[in-house]
Amino acid sequence: MMLVMADHEHPERDQPISGPPAIRPPGPPPAGVPGDEQWRQFQEFQRFQEFQRTQGELPEGPSPRRRRPLWLRVLLNRWFRRLVFLLVVLLALSWAYDHYFGNPDEDKPASETGGQRTKNTLLFATSAKEAVRAFYDNVAQDIAKDACGRLETLEVEDQFARHFNAPDCVSAIHRLHGEVEKGQVNNYAEVRVPITVDLTPGADGTVVVSSCDLEVVGGPRLGRFTLRVIPESRGQQWIISRHEAESSPCPADASPPTG
Repeated sequence: MMLVMADHEHPERDQPISGPPAIRPPGPPPAGVPGDEQWRQFQEFQRFQEFQRTQGELPEGPSPRRRRPLWLRVLLNRWFRRLVFLLVVLLALSWAYDHYFGNPDEDKPASETGGQRTKNTLLFATSAKEAVRAFYDNVAQDIAKDACGRLETLEVEDQFARHFNAPDCVSAIHRLHGEVEKGQVNNYAEVRVPITVDLTPGADGTVVVSSCDLEVVGGPRLGRFTLRVIPESRGQQWIISRHEAESSPCPADASPPTG
């Protein structure tokens, strides 16, 4: 006799056939967010963040560090700062030396420094007439250094100082400036050289100008000048190579000057 096995021996056959199980969106739910509803809300939030990133509202992770521009990196460089500091120190030392010790050539006569300096630079007048006018202007303005610098040698400076009873050229210029009448400084500085004054160089290349032949207003006459061109000077610059005393006031008939 054939035994029929009851269906309860295969319980899985009693279960109704259903479709495939529901698939959860990829990835496990984050810790602390249980249940399907919470997981759905979490993914909605992620999609919202992704939308914001596509709109440029949120950066995707940390932004790369911007590289400093070259000029800023140079300025911040330690060796560059040291170099700048050293340069400033050297400039300060140079200024201090010039300020407190001066240029050793500044007080030398033109015969020692003018010849070299005037090769490329205009330091003196380019005519005998303007050289004499410049000397009067220096006395009018009491610029002793420039006035004495127009005398070629220390010997000429001593000649000039002796002729005006002064210990040195600078003292003579200060004394003569004191004799210029008040209110007449400009007139004295603009001494006039008449066209009758012969400014033609002699055989030795010099020009002689007597203050007695000049129209001098408001101050003392400054004697007789012998001038010559500084050799190799740019623009043929003139300098006073000799000074002679003249009587004051000038005689009507000029007598030979005394040395």
